[in-house]
Amino acid sequence: MKAKGFVHIIKLTILLLSGTLLFGCSQDKSTVKVMTWNIWHGGLHGAKSVQFEKDTANTINVFKVIELEGPDILFMQETYCCGMEIARNAGFTYSWRASSNLSIHSKYPIIDTINIYKPFNSQGVIIDIDGKKLMCFNIWLHYLPDYFQDIKYFSPDSLIAGESETRLNEISSILDSIKNMGKSAQMPVIIGGDFNSGSHLDWGENTKHAHYEKVVEWPVSIRMTDNGFKDSFRQANPDPLKTLDGTWGFLNNEIISDRIDFIYYKGDKLKVKSSKIVMDDPPGGFFNSDHRAILTVFEYME
Repeated sequence: MKAKGFVHIIKLTILLLSGTLLFGCSQDKSTVKVMTWNIWHGGLHGAKSVQFEKDTANTINVFKVIELEGPDILFMQETYCCGMEIARNAGFTYSWRASSNLSIHSKYPIIDTINIYKPFNSQGVIIDIDGKKLMCFNIWLHYLPDYFQDIKYFSPDSLIAGESETRLNEISSILDSIKNMGKSAQMPVIIGGDFNSGSHLDWGENTKHAHYEKVVEWPVSIRMTDNGFKDSFRQANPDPLKTLDGTWGFLNNEIISDRIDFIYYKGDKLKVKSSKIVMDDPPGGFFNSDHRAILTVFEYME
């Protein structure tokens, strides 16, 4: 009887511990939907059929896309006239606008703001996710050189050299600032935005047939990787042959569509559940930005 009683106590203890662990995990796990989107001059542009004529009435289409996808955190570029109002109407309680260009919107509390580099190019916030802190940065890198016009004719070395003049310098300064903060912050980091530059993960040997027979080691995406950041879309969709759709260039049939908008992340507590390019017209409307959006769903474990 004593032996049976001892075994019973052990089994009961194991069950109690298992229940505690399971309960603890469910309490410390949060699912967070993060979107980045350049809404194109405040979302004013009309449809291609009307030559993208600008009108404030067109902003309803940006709202419809955001409402349909339901992100918890939104990195917005080209906020300009109308982005703040669109975000308010879409149900974002917390917002910070760093410049006419950049704004971050969240359904979770923004508990601090961070000024880094230049406010037209970068901004940061700390967001409280169910008691867990998350550092987020929204960025926009220079649109020049406009490699979409040159890519058919320039060599990979020339394309890489052009990046060094603007975008590589900008991302290096931004990452240096974040790195200096991260030493003391000790929290996961998400960087999203319009990088105006392709990814070396997309422009490999196996995809050069889609890229004018070129393999390009894009320096901005390599700098992100070298700093420990992971491309959330490529984490969820590792085979570029299956996902060669881009986030820019789809309005012009004369140039290729390329992925130039990204959501990067860093930190063991973040896990990518899914990631996609948001490209479909919303019901009753049209996709009225020259950029498609990226939506990544993260699991945040404490």
